[in-house]
Formats: sequence, C-alpha cells, structure tokens
Amino acid sequence: MLGAFTSNVTMALVDSLLNLMSAQGADVLVIPSTEPPWLDKRGEPRPLSMPALGRDMVETIANDLRGAAADEPLVPGQNIETEYRADDGERYDVVIEPRPDGPRLTFRRPGATDVTSSTPQPAAAPTATATGLPTAPQATAPPPPPQPDSTSTPAAANEAPTPSQAVTSSVPPPLDALREEPWLEPGSLESVLAYAQQERASDILLSHGGNPRLRVGGEITEIQGPAIDEAVLRTFLAPVLGVRARHDLQHTGSADLALRVQVGGRPQRYRANLFLQHGGLALAIRPVRADPPTLDVLNLPEELTSLATLPSGLVLMTGAAGSGKSTTLVALIEHINRSAPRHVITLEDPIEYEYRHRRALIHQRQLGVHVSSFSAGLRAALRESPDVILVGEIRDQETMAAALTAAETGHLVLSTLHSADAAMAVDRVIDSFPEHQQSQVRSQLAGVLRAIVTQRLLPSRTLPQRVPAIELLRVNVAVAAKIREGRGHQILSEIQKGRADGMLSFEMTVARLVRSGLLSQQQAMAHSPNPALMAEHLRTRG
Repeated sequence: MLGAFTSNVTMALVDSLLNLMSAQGADVLVIPSTEPPWLDKRGEPRPLSMPALGRDMVETIANDLRGAAADEPLVPGQNIETEYRADDGERYDVVIEPRPDGPRLTFRRPGATDVTSSTPQPAAAPTATATGLPTAPQATAPPPPPQPDSTSTPAAANEAPTPSQAVTSSVPPPLDALREEPWLEPGSLESVLAYAQQERASDILLSHGGNPRLRVGGEITEIQGPAIDEAVLRTFLAPVLGVRARHDLQHTGSADLALRVQVGGRPQRYRANLFLQHGGLALAIRPVRADPPTLDVLNLPEELTSLATLPSGLVLMTGAAGSGKSTTLVALIEHINRSAPRHVITLEDPIEYEYRHRRALIHQRQLGVHVSSFSAGLRAALRESPDVILVGEIRDQETMAAALTAAETGHLVLSTLHSADAAMAVDRVIDSFPEHQQSQVRSQLAGVLRAIVTQRLLPSRTLPQRVPAIELLRVNVAVAAKIREGRGHQILSEIQKGRADGMLSFEMTVARLVRSGLLSQQQAMAHSPNPALMAEHLRTRG
C-alpha cells in the first residue's frame, strides 16, 4: 500500500509538470537527474526555477514508467521508448535515457521535435526551508541543508522542494476526478475511533510518535497504548488523497479532507485536516453527525430562524476555531431546506453533511472536486440561478469581494469568518482591502451586511456535551452608519439597545441556557466578559 502511495505521489508530480508545460505552450518536458527540469518550446529550451529532483526520484519515476520491466537494470547507451497517459487523458511519448549520473526522462507530445541531445543553461534554484517548502530564488543560493534520515516522515517534510511545490503556484492543480467517496478501513485506528465515539469526543488528534488524544468537553485527554506511527496514517488516508489534497499538503503544509469510516460496523463521517509538523505527519479529526442538525437540536435561539428568511444580503458567522460556526450554518441551511422553495448552492471544504432535497433544491460543491476555489465558486454561482449561497469560509480578499458582489446582486450569502466579535469581524473585512479601497468597501459593507453572529461553545451540565452561546448583531440604520463612517468599534454598544430589532447579547443567551438547565450559573459567570451584566440577566427573565 505504501509503495502504491509513493508511486501515486511521484506520478502526480509528473502530471503537475506536464500541466505546466501545456499552460506555457511548450512541446517537450525534460527531467534530468542532476539538473533542474526544463521545457522546450519550438526549439527554445526554458529551464525551470527549481532544484533538480535528484537521482533517486527520477529513477523512481523511470521505474513507474517501465512497469513490469522495472526489475531489469538500465544500460547506459540503450534508450527505452514508452508512452505515458497523464491524469487529464493526454498521451505523451517518453524516452528514458540511462546516463552515468542517473536517468534523463523526456516527455514529448506526439510529433514534437526530439530534444534529447539538448541541454539548457541551468536556472537558479530556490532554497529549501526547514519544512521543505521553497523560498524565493537568491542570487547566490547556498546548498540545501542536510536532511535528517527518517523512515516515516514523508518526502514533503524532509526533502528539497518537489516540482509541484516549486513551479505550479501560478497554475491551479487539476480538480480531483468525480467519484463516490470511498469507505476507509480504520485498521489499527478502529479502537481509537470507537473509544472516541464512546466518550463523545469532539476532536481526535493523531500525530506520529505520540499517543492519540481526544478533546472531551473542551479538555484534552490522552489515550494510553501504542504510539501512532505515520505509516498507519498514510495507509489509512491513501484512498482519499487525491491530486488536490497532495497539492495542498505540498504547497501549504496541510490539506482538508472528508472521511467516511466504518467504526464498529456502523458508518461515521469525519472532517479532517492532515498537516506537516516537526515530527512528521499529524491528523486532526472531527466527527460529524449523519444528518444535518436543526437549530433546536443545537439549542440555538429561535431568533436565528429570521436570518434564513432574508431575501438577500450578507450574514457572517464568527468565532474562534472549533466554536461550531460551520455546524450552525448547516442548521440554517437545513431550516431553509425544510421551510422554503429556494435554490441553495453550497461551497464547502470539505463537504461534511449531505442534504436531502425537501422544499429547497440544494447543490453542494466541494473545493478541489467541483470547484477550484471559494472565489471561483462564487463567481460561477452568479450564473447558476441561486437564491442562497453558502461559502464555507472567507479566507482572502478575492473571496470577500466576490461575496459582497453576490450579496449586492440580490442573493443571500452565508459564510464564516474567524474573529472574536462583530466589531472585529467588520474591521477584518475592511482591512483585507488596500487602503485606497477601504472607504468604498465600508459603504458597500454597510449596504449589504444584514447580521453578524458570534458564537462560543460552553461546557454544559451534562459533560462532555457543549452548548452554543451566541451574540446576534442585526444591521439597522445606526449600525450601518457606524460601519460607513469607520466607527466599527462602537457597534457592540448597539447590541444592548437593539432588542426591538431582534438583537441578542451574549449575556442574554447565556442566561437563557442557565434557565433551561443546560448551563450552570458558575459557568455562566466564568465565561462572561461582563460579570455585572451577566448577574443582572440571571436575576431577570428575558
């Protein structure tokens, strides 16, 4: 299984270089062992700004190309001709040229000129950081630092940058092929996953060389037993590591995944993040429910239902990582699904819950499978006749600009944003744009923003459950004026005055949780940013 995993990765690197060759209109790709790869466009060699792949990797690629003949040694002077079909279906003629310093591979479109005797001038190679990710080329690049020996840490963590890391940043990776999500075999992880279910853990943390850890009721606990080995993680995840996930792992050091696993004979879905860290690979897993939850199941206030009925505008769900923002948006979409004949398009990374069509028509699109990015999905959605667009997360200026445009053109846009409160969310939106655009963005945001929900998870009376406490800011005339005039730091004061407009303060929703028996008074006071106001709400009903 690990051999197949390595083969898939090396050939994915070849595919990424061939994609680059197509993007630049070149006819030939040459991969030497001791020099950087280079392209040939109408007889003009073009070296790539990246380090050589190295003899071992090029030999691995050559053996993959040779197939059953890989056991036979390469003989200098005896070239081998074969062909390769890339992941996009394109066919290439390949020449494997054995040389004393290692094989040289030439990929040529059928009919292109033979350039196996040509050699371009080498380009300056980018240096490698300690994590193996490339930095900008330098005029006098020092040799890469020696890498530690390891039998478990992946090449992306310990070796010099791979081709896809160094040269494909301007060319988006191809989308993964459409397929049904595979069911993963848990193997030696089954006991860990089963125990996590029994303890109702919200997160499972696995890292090479350490014991599994669970987050139960917000607290981290360690499971005693055999340490996790990276080979176990790689074998477990191999069926779901498509082109996009490998690209993200190699370029950014992490990849989001959706997992389906049979645990104890029963299906279980997980949201996962695979990432590189100092000791090797690590995996954070979060169990998700089989069916989309409803607002009442999540113990969320009924005032949130009004957000699902908005005809247009922007609604932001904010809070820290792990505060349940995405799950609350899922509940809002499910409320729309059960109550209104609307067309909903979701852009998710990854898809966690699968909706059944009820009154609404819901089309779910996953990054890397159905769409290349949130911003690209938003632009495409405007031509797909939606009423509601869910954006899993606003991560950059391009996505924010597309979301504002979609909200301006009569769509309801729901999304998440990492911020501690509504005022910080407004500042983060505006600060993501260049200074000369910020005045215009303030006016645009004031016109389309309908609400900001800030959420926190608090430990309930019945551990390990946690309950959400929210703060709801509705954008009325006063709030819009403060946003437009750059007085975002004053909008929190409007929440206390805006009960008639449907606003909810954090203290108000926490007091409701106490009265319903889900939260203790001690926890309410401990987590309140304003204990005096919290005490007042606990004494009154509202």
